Amino acid sequence: MRRVSACLRRSYPGQVIEDRHPRTTGLVVAALGVAAAAAATMFVIKVAGSDTDSGSTPRTVVATVGPSTPHAMPQAVTVTAAPAEVPVRIDSRSAAQPQLDLRQIVYTIAGNQRADDPVTVVYADETGTLQTLENVTLPWTMAVIPDVPVNYVTANSHGSQLNCWITDAGGKTVVSQTDYATFTTCNR
Repeated sequence: MRRVSACLRRSYPGQVIEDRHPRTTGLVVAALGVAAAAAATMFVIKVAGSDTDSGSTPRTVVATVGPSTPHAMPQAVTVTAAPAEVPVRIDSRSAAQPQLDLRQIVYTIAGNQRADDPVTVVYADETGTLQTLENVTLPWTMAVIPDVPVNYVTANSHGSQLNCWITDAGGKTVVSQTDYATFTTCNR
């Protein structure tokens, strides 16, 4: 090889390669290695970010950067891709509104009550125990959250016309009896 000014010139069959400095080749190789690792990392992050499976676990990607000198050990770079964002439903009810227990039921007794006719209501409470109320004024309602699957309400009078309903927490009628009789019973 022949030295030309501050450059090194190497000849290969059919090629002439000039190096400005003996370390230039190593720096160029290191820079290309870093650029390739960065491009690969960006590709992996972009592909992981476009994943539509929101239930997937975060992925860990390891990229190796090339040595800056011929004798240096490769350094490991760890990149963790964040999972895709999951939409969250915000409850539009204000804090002042109580939460409704879906187990709740409502007993209702209504009808045409005569002024001089006492109405007696018997219903199953939260534990399924029968409770009796006398001289009830219509319409009568009571909300219960039962611990047992017993829903029962009955009413009787001497001459008033009575009806009964049991509705669920959403207001849907579960069972009703609307015969306008002196005695009415609803159970589920």
